[in-house]
Amino acid sequence: MVVFAALIQHTFVIPNAKKSKMPTIEIISLDSTRLDLNQVDYNVAIIVEDKPISHRGLFYDFLLTQNGIIVHIGNPDMRQDKESGFFAGQIVDWKFEDPGFKEKRKGLKSNQKNSWANQDFIFRFLPKYKTDIRRIMKSAIDNSPRKTIYFLTDYQFGPEKGIMQTVDNLKKFWELHDRDGLAWNSLYKINMK
Repeated sequence: MVVFAALIQHTFVIPNAKKSKMPTIEIISLDSTRLDLNQVDYNVAIIVEDKPISHRGLFYDFLLTQNGIIVHIGNPDMRQDKESGFFAGQIVDWKFEDPGFKEKRKGLKSNQKNSWANQDFIFRFLPKYKTDIRRIMKSAIDNSPRKTIYFLTDYQFGPEKGIMQTVDNLKKFWELHDRDGLAWNSLYKINMK
């Protein structure tokens, strides 16, 4: 298992990957035993698995202690081919500007000059994919006996350390998304109780 964890933390480049931006975006329906999501109903690619094991390593150990269904969100062009790598760079609005970027870059650790040029802290989804993400999140909450989900991201050019934060409900999550953007390398706990 240790070898597997080390392997999934490795970032690799897939030929033809647009701009080599390959973030992982995942949604976990806590304690769910089933999610009825059908790929034909979504423009984004989805992989649904019955154990919350992330495709990346940032929250891997934490997720091993959890139960539920995980939904991996991917690029629309991966709807048919889910075996050649799976990531969600095409659904992110890469033109979204982080107003606090200059201040945040001051604390970056790196021995490479100008390494911050490729650093991202927050993001938004492209508007045309928000409906799909909302529907998946709503289904995940509706099917969770605890009415709780995790929304998590893992991006190689995001902050070095992952953070966990709680958002009171889906409405507040989307208000945060629209107002400030969502933080990369974060796990958002969203509870509807």
